[in-house]
Amino acid sequence: MEMGTVPNVLRLELNNENLTFTRLENLRETIERAQSNRSHRVLVLDLNLVRVDPDTLGPIPADHEHRSVLGSHGPGPIVEQQLIKALRNFLKPSIALIGPSLFDFGIDIASACDVRIARGDSVISDTRVSTGRTAASGIAYLLPRLVGLSQAMRISFLGEPLSAAEALRINFLHQVIEQESFEAQAEEFVSRVSKMPTRAWEVHKMQVLPQLDQDFETAMVHSLGIRQTHVIKDRLEGIRAWRERRDPEFKGE
Repeated sequence: MEMGTVPNVLRLELNNENLTFTRLENLRETIERAQSNRSHRVLVLDLNLVRVDPDTLGPIPADHEHRSVLGSHGPGPIVEQQLIKALRNFLKPSIALIGPSLFDFGIDIASACDVRIARGDSVISDTRVSTGRTAASGIAYLLPRLVGLSQAMRISFLGEPLSAAEALRINFLHQVIEQESFEAQAEEFVSRVSKMPTRAWEVHKMQVLPQLDQDFETAMVHSLGIRQTHVIKDRLEGIRAWRERRDPEFKGE
């Protein structure tokens, strides 16, 4: 669905009321389709998740049932990993809007997005390790790259609640907006991103993510290859607008 009056924005919601394995699988499929849908230039995820009882998530989707190892520790996070992979592979702008609570797997989802914006009263906490569980759906890879090893271990191991202000201080969040103006300011931000040359965003993202695991020389070759094989049509509009001293009208192409 579109975000308010902002066109070209796909907005999806995930909270404890609709959190099931089936819902996670549907989100993955929707995100994968949105990558090739030209009418969707920005993905927005509304996240409000507290600690989840695994027994309330319902049955594992049939496509993944054969990969779920049985035992006292429960099924592996196959469905969760697939959703994180879909977000990681989504090259258009992805924005996580964080509600009052962001716990456990919700942190993984937000970490896989490009931008994270929270309400001023948001509380963020990863209770998995501190309660004897394991966090195996991507956070061990993603979080140290966002906030550094020390802060990542603090968040994952101790399970201490973080205020929005503290999450902003350690660079997990990009912005904190007070509750009374959250929706309006978040929509304004999303609108601004949706008008950007989002194809250029995609091409740059193609460089940034793989190069996290490359040496410098390999990264230079990789960047050149991406630049030479991916056309950004909006580049011409950017040049014309600059010459004509007007605001550009990008199409995301």
